[in-house]
Amino acid sequence: MGTLGCINDMMRRDKENRELRNRNRERMKETRDRLIEVGKGRGLPDVSAEEIEHIRKNTVEKEKADRDKLFRLKLKFAVVVGVVLLLCYFVYVLIIK
Repeated sequence: MGTLGCINDMMRRDKENRELRNRNRERMKETRDRLIEVGKGRGLPDVSAEEIEHIRKNTVEKEKADRDKLFRLKLKFAVVVGVVLLLCYFVYVLIIK
C-alpha cells in the first residue's frame, strides 16, 4: 500500500472513531437522564422510630438464630466425621491386623 492508501485508511479510521465517540456520548447522555429520572421518583419512607426498632430487633434475633443453627450443623458434622473415623480405625485394627 502506498502513501496515499495509508493516508486514506487513516482518514477513514478517524471518521469511524468520530462517529463512535458521538454515539457513545449520546448513549451516556441517555443513561444519565434515565438515572436522574429513576432518582426523582423515590421519596422518604414513612416509617416510625418504633417500627425501625422493631425491625432491628427482629433482624438481630434472626441473625442469632442463624448463627445457632450453623453452630449446631457444624457440631453434627464433626460428630459424624468422628464416628466414621472411629469405625474405620476399629475395622482396621480388628479385621486387617
